[in-house]
Amino acid sequence: MKNSAPQALKLISYGTTDVGMKRRHNEDVFLIDENLGLYLVADGMGGHDAGEVASRMAVEMVCREMRSRAERQESDPLAMIRESILRANREVIQEGMDKGSNMGTTLGVAFVSDGEAFIGSVGDSRIYWVENGSIKQITEDHSLVAKLVKVGKITKEEARTHPKSNLLYRTIGSEEDVAVDTYHINVKKGGCLLLCTDGLWGEVADADLHSICVKERDAKAACAKLIQTANRNGGKDNITAVMVKIT
Repeated sequence: MKNSAPQALKLISYGTTDVGMKRRHNEDVFLIDENLGLYLVADGMGGHDAGEVASRMAVEMVCREMRSRAERQESDPLAMIRESILRANREVIQEGMDKGSNMGTTLGVAFVSDGEAFIGSVGDSRIYWVENGSIKQITEDHSLVAKLVKVGKITKEEARTHPKSNLLYRTIGSEEDVAVDTYHINVKKGGCLLLCTDGLWGEVADADLHSICVKERDAKAACAKLIQTANRNGGKDNITAVMVKIT
């Protein structure tokens, strides 16, 4: 799957999701719109099928909104992402009220254009920028353990196995005017964006994520290896990976 971008950059993308080794249902959802250069991951939560409903609603709404705003030739990508996520948040809240369900989801969004990546995030699904010699987590986890790491109460590795590692203080569906984190980075040939849910990064250390992303030149093979590694390490949750290689 290929999508040409200006500055002679090509985006080669692939996404996959897996139920993992412990769960019966997969509430993770991803979406790729190669024509627009838009990539999304979401990790739903809620009873019965509410998590899957929330995650799917969120990614589909953001995609529709981004397409509409692009057609209107809006010029501020970060504002486009923020407003699209807020629209999705309102839709999820309304759906939860209609169904009497406390549904919610994380959401990670990357919009790639003209050698730049514009990113939006709510929750703890992560977006990384990976190059040959480094891996950088672009987004910030909106979780209790992330706050504990930030103030030095626990280490990053301790956070992986902390009993409250799944407690989030900010999600799509939790409040009407949810705060949306946005980021802007330059992308370049030879690097890649990795969007993933906590079922991947919670099981696979950053160093191993980096190694797989760099060694596997094919995006499909890299995603398969990431899922395989997460399952081999326990697979306690649903696992989703979306990779965008810049070539």
